[in-house]
Amino acid sequence: MTEKFDVLSIPFNVHIQLSRPKQGEDALLVMEDKPIYKNHVGSGHAAALFALAEGSGGEYLLSRVASLPFEIIPVVRKSEVKYKKPAQGRVVSRGVIDEEEWSAFMAQLERKGRAGLTVGVELFDETQSNVASFSFDWFIAKK
Repeated sequence: MTEKFDVLSIPFNVHIQLSRPKQGEDALLVMEDKPIYKNHVGSGHAAALFALAEGSGGEYLLSRVASLPFEIIPVVRKSEVKYKKPAQGRVVSRGVIDEEEWSAFMAQLERKGRAGLTVGVELFDETQSNVASFSFDWFIAKK
């Protein structure tokens, strides 16, 4: 489930129509400006933003492990979110992994065949405002 797996092929992500960014755009995934993503005040619905962030965390994780010589099974165990301001229009995501944690994760994965890792995801709307911050704790095991 590393280099061949596509987060956008997960049925839920297909259903909610997440997409890839435009070529050259600094983003992992995109939630276009569509009425289905709006809440009662016309901004991005919290559940839609969460879905974008969760898929983006998986996308970022898979991009980082794509060169491993073995397959993995990643599963989210815990998440935290801070919604910062109402999301307006199109929303894009960017990922973050602490490099020291990454090194410790890789060492444990090699040694024990399983490890945990926190992946951060930041969401930005069409005004370039950072509208939400997420962290996802992943459990990853060698397949």
